[in-house]
Amino acid sequence: MATLAIRNAWRLRSIFPTRHSRLITTDALSQKFQIYTSKTANPYLNLSIEHHLLEKSNPDSTILFLYTNDPCVVIGRNQNPWTEVNLPQLAKTRIKFGKLKHHLVRRRSGGGTVVHDNGNANWSVICPKDVFDRDKHALMVVEALKNMGIKGVKVNERHDIVQDVQDAEGLELTPSTFKISGSAYKLTGKRALHHGTLLLNSNLNDISGLLRSPAAPYIAAQGVESVRSPVCNVGVEKNTDFYDAVIDQFKTMYPDGRPAEVIEVEKQEALEHDNIWKGLQELLSPKWLWESTPKFRLSSHPTPEDPRPRPDSPTDFQLALTARHSEILNIQLYSPDLRPPVQTASLNFFLKQKIHQLPKYCELRDWEVYLNFRVDNGKTLSLRNATLRDMCQWLMGDDMLATGPLRGITQSLKTTLKELRHCREGGKPLTIERLEHVHFSNRYTL
Repeated sequence: MATLAIRNAWRLRSIFPTRHSRLITTDALSQKFQIYTSKTANPYLNLSIEHHLLEKSNPDSTILFLYTNDPCVVIGRNQNPWTEVNLPQLAKTRIKFGKLKHHLVRRRSGGGTVVHDNGNANWSVICPKDVFDRDKHALMVVEALKNMGIKGVKVNERHDIVQDVQDAEGLELTPSTFKISGSAYKLTGKRALHHGTLLLNSNLNDISGLLRSPAAPYIAAQGVESVRSPVCNVGVEKNTDFYDAVIDQFKTMYPDGRPAEVIEVEKQEALEHDNIWKGLQELLSPKWLWESTPKFRLSSHPTPEDPRPRPDSPTDFQLALTARHSEILNIQLYSPDLRPPVQTASLNFFLKQKIHQLPKYCELRDWEVYLNFRVDNGKTLSLRNATLRDMCQWLMGDDMLATGPLRGITQSLKTTLKELRHCREGGKPLTIERLEHVHFSNRYTL
């Protein structure tokens, strides 16, 4: 009953009006060639529909799936959100569309981080693993673009779709090359998934800022790092025009037994599938988004293991911490002014804590408060320890206003800042009850 109520709530928040749709039936999934388009723009749901098609379709079938997502940043299966995404910027620029906001999503395939919005179309091909080729269906998309009159498009050596663009005057003898589509892959026992983006008319200004993490210079991370490339739009106004061109090319590529019609998948219908609902719950869970993060180490200063120069290292202390699956495994803080009992009591609190749960916002915003709370068997202390305060302000930014290395997915809210300033400047002890009131009164959910 509870699950049904939740599903109904999702239905009521649908962006698109209800339309008749063919079902993703067992019969449809058994066909040798299948074409689907999604009528929802929810990125979690679209990825769950895609995963359902991968898992439940005829292992000998070839499937085309086309969809557009609401604004979101999508990281790869084995990536670190703190190094790949400017999380404070993501919070500031989250875009409302209906009742949805700018999302952070971890997909099931590998590859790098990409930014989606309503000017970006997504294409996906699922086929038997033994005939999978990284270029085959990227070339299919290239041919579709050429049929639309788009010039200079090709597949490069990294299997990405790029476009050679002359300058406005046509004076450059050698055109500049821009990435217009990135690809990612997932292989199972018998199946292969190849999906990619296509920049049609996207907001390119958002892409650069969202993909420049302030934490990256301080973190040595395992997992996959994104490869940065200059990007451009191909200048197609309607995503549906791109859909039609790709569908035509798919039918040309597979003329024998090709599907007679395109199945449009509605949000309501998709949620009726238990497997899609299960996949949706997984993608929305903090365990999947944050705790899938591979091991990483943050250090405020260069170390023998990570000798890179740091852009803004503190002068009066050195900090290092190691985390795996978002869990803090160890943390060290050195300063000649720090009293050892305070250091031990404060820092031990962080061991085994989840970074994304500090403090209930998926962000390390109030380290200063938490450090002082846990000293002397949990008794509240005033914020007098200069080293701890300086450490936290470095992590979170000067006076928690600028960007620090471990800012999380929400920006510091004005009411929280006023509360902390009042307590700090007035010398009034900051109690857990007061802090919890600030947190919960300003928390938002996806």
